Amino acid sequence: MELSTALDSKGFYGQRTADHFGMEAGLLSEFRLDGQIGLAATRLSCGRRFRERTGPPPEESAFSILYQVEDLDDHACWRGGERQRSGTFLARSVNVVDLREGPQWQFKGRFEALQFYVPSDAVATIAAQHGGRVAASLRWEKDARDEVLWGLSHALLHASLSAGANQLLIDQIAISLLTHFAQAYGGLETDPSARFGQLAAWQLRRAREIMTMRLASNLTIAQVASECRLTPSHFARAFRQSTGVAPQRYLMQLRITEAKKHLSQQHLPLSDIALMCGFGDQSHFTRVFRQLTGTSPGAWRRNQKNLRISEGGYPPS
Repeated sequence: MELSTALDSKGFYGQRTADHFGMEAGLLSEFRLDGQIGLAATRLSCGRRFRERTGPPPEESAFSILYQVEDLDDHACWRGGERQRSGTFLARSVNVVDLREGPQWQFKGRFEALQFYVPSDAVATIAAQHGGRVAASLRWEKDARDEVLWGLSHALLHASLSAGANQLLIDQIAISLLTHFAQAYGGLETDPSARFGQLAAWQLRRAREIMTMRLASNLTIAQVASECRLTPSHFARAFRQSTGVAPQRYLMQLRITEAKKHLSQQHLPLSDIALMCGFGDQSHFTRVFRQLTGTSPGAWRRNQKNLRISEGGYPPS
């Protein structure tokens, strides 16, 4: 799979992280929360067997979370000049560092990992939206694997690198990642009395209008949430409360409904319908259509044609 070449230089992610580690990188996603960077995910790769100890990156109020995709021969980490760990770093293991503590790294062996850049303000915002607070710094038990992060990371990889990437889905995964980091690494304890209600009638109407009007565009949760005057995470929860489905699922349903209208026109190629309805290509269209209807677009079209014939109608020319 090809990695994105649209790398960002602001914050310790994207090209800035690649240069610091001396590796190749691809920016998978850049999620904004309240107009600021809330989370950025970078895929890092390096085939060299040995790399010198890095210097500390510029200090900032943020965290760098390294999630190892493949086993690494050796991974040493320092904070404030003091060695914190060293040894084999197995796949699905996690290294969390506070960028205010002057971290340094040294890696040996082939390197394949995901790096998550998480500003402190984003963690605090997620905690506040859940009616709770987090610790001053994120921490994770060394050498422990994070199976939840494994699932979310693979979901993000597939969503980001697939044809016709669903930006609403990518945003939802980013919100889930932030929530997981706040809970698992920051000790977030939510207030059980805190309840998030449904969208107001005007907010639900506006959200549906935007999704319908921009059916074929690369729509984000942040854009829809902004129209509803809510933060992305609050909007996502309230939308699910109001409709019973997540925003990205609702958008997919709208696209499939629109696709069915075009499928009734026998002369339209499936590849054209896919693009008209916001899918990256015919393969993506077919996969989603089958997931939501249980059959392929071609089979659905043939079935509708046969139904019209059996009911005494005439197949379109």
